[in-house]
Amino acid sequence: MADNILAKAIKDFSVKNYKDAFPVFKKLARTQTEAAYFLGLMYFYGYSVTPDDSQVFKHFKKAWEGLYPDAIYMLGVCYEEGRGTNQDLNQAFELYQAAAKSESQLALLKIAKFHEDGIVVKKNLKTAIEFYVKLSKYNNAYAMYKIGSFYLEGKGLKKSLDNAYMWLNKALAAGSVEAMNYFRLLGSKSKTDIRSTQDIYQAAKSHWNKQEYEPALQLLEIAAKENHVNAIFDLEEAYRLGIGCKQDLDAAFKILLKYKDLKNPELFMRIAKKYEEGEGIPSSYIKAAMFYELAAKLQYEPANQALLEIRGY
Repeated sequence: MADNILAKAIKDFSVKNYKDAFPVFKKLARTQTEAAYFLGLMYFYGYSVTPDDSQVFKHFKKAWEGLYPDAIYMLGVCYEEGRGTNQDLNQAFELYQAAAKSESQLALLKIAKFHEDGIVVKKNLKTAIEFYVKLSKYNNAYAMYKIGSFYLEGKGLKKSLDNAYMWLNKALAAGSVEAMNYFRLLGSKSKTDIRSTQDIYQAAKSHWNKQEYEPALQLLEIAAKENHVNAIFDLEEAYRLGIGCKQDLDAAFKILLKYKDLKNPELFMRIAKKYEEGEGIPSSYIKAAMFYELAAKLQYEPANQALLEIRGY
């Protein structure tokens, strides 16, 4: 009887009927590890309940102790992100390795990423690529995207545009948003990409608010290339402050200067301010005044005040 009730709750969960699934999982989690796992997911993502990291860790740990396979991976995520427990990357890596023994694609991706970035293990692109190749045999879209990007950049693999586009197209066909973004970044928008530049920018902001900086920066770069002014400003800020990337004042300045032909008054003002203060570039009042004048010609009133202050008229 309990098995039938749990099966129905899992079905409700799969169709996003979280309201009905939650009380069942909560009741059965005391005795059934599978229910504990799904209850952990609901607290993790905030499905029909306020997210609660202590409950997340508690229930994933209970499911793990009951040898529920998927809980091994999620407990690893808890240790990696410090959800309901102290962050412990070594413990996370061990759990991902354990989960990978049951061919968990998510765990295999984590292991590949740890080797790629040198997290708790020595950085080893060869090993990372081996895991991505293994995942590609499961038609894993992200893994195929990574292989394609490595070929394109000559990173860990001999640079090859033919191999790069072959893998990126495979990833795209498998539904990889990352591959779709990569093609768009290269200026080759795929036919399946129906997103507007504003859609791209909003997606970037969503990632940014979740502190998912890697995808956020890529999307900001795409939107900036498509002349979205706020994306340009956000990208400049990221490099100026070192958020999600290494702080680089020179790169921050060049981002603004790259788009000067947009003839946007606020953009001109920011470039002028950089020249005036010598941020990321040698100070030059002459060049600062030049860009303040460009902003003033576009009827941007703050530029007139800036000109008055910098040269007296």
